[in-house]
Amino acid sequence: MKKVLSLLFIFLFIPIFLYFSLDRENVDINEFRLNSGYQELKLTEGVTSYKDLGDKNNEVIVLVHGATFGSLAYEEYVNVFLENNYRVITYDQYGRGFSDRVDTHISIELMEKQLKELIEHCEAENVILYGVSFGAAVAAKYASNNLENVSFIGYQVPLINSANVPLLSIVKIPLYGDLLSRVLLVPNVLKRIEEYEDLMSEKLLDHYVGQFEVKGTERFFKKFFLGNAMGNRLNDHNIIGTNSIPSYFAYAEDDLEIDSKLVEEAIKSYNNPIVKKYSGGHFFSSGIEKQVAQDFVDSIKK
Repeated sequence: MKKVLSLLFIFLFIPIFLYFSLDRENVDINEFRLNSGYQELKLTEGVTSYKDLGDKNNEVIVLVHGATFGSLAYEEYVNVFLENNYRVITYDQYGRGFSDRVDTHISIELMEKQLKELIEHCEAENVILYGVSFGAAVAAKYASNNLENVSFIGYQVPLINSANVPLLSIVKIPLYGDLLSRVLLVPNVLKRIEEYEDLMSEKLLDHYVGQFEVKGTERFFKKFFLGNAMGNRLNDHNIIGTNSIPSYFAYAEDDLEIDSKLVEEAIKSYNNPIVKKYSGGHFFSSGIEKQVAQDFVDSIKK
């Protein structure tokens, strides 16, 4: 009997205690988005926080952020685009930043639907897309299904197929997946920016960490990583390239999260794309955001 109780204590009671005691989520999304400076739009699956900036008569750049950083990380890009007389739409995807933590089937189709509904709400036509990392996957998915509404597409460190996410397999462990996600996966996602903290503003750093305190974020990320969101986008790139949409790629050959060989395979689908190679890993743009954004603008005008 003592042995049974000991085993229950070790494998049941302690995990349950740790799961609840380590819960970092104590902020409601409505509280988190107070004074965010973003507009709020109720779409089919939930509220999307977004900004629609610049002259509505100008060409439109829609900026799509990556898997963990929300759109706040790209303010420097937005400023450069505005300075070059573009209208800029930027937004937080579901589960990140100031947008709702949706509790539904998390998929690339869901993210594409959110982008499509936002673009339609803003009545934006012939858009220029700029996607970063996972955002590039969303942009490619949208463009492949809406060829007539995309005039130019840019990809920065584009996710082509299954980014290297350390510890991802732990969320699949029966019974203990939720606990291990809370103890290891989310802290690991938070840790990935440590070496870039000196290049980030205090505002952005607080926002990045703070979004993981919003109720429902951990559940969202578990579904996000287990779903098809990070699946293969090579077919999307083939469709886009076959239809001769002008394109731009910026990536780093020393990126440990995105396989540069897959990026180069995707590039082959395009006819004379503009390609920029950098060093500095997945976050090569940290500290040189204005330069990268201006380079993209210059590429559009060529």
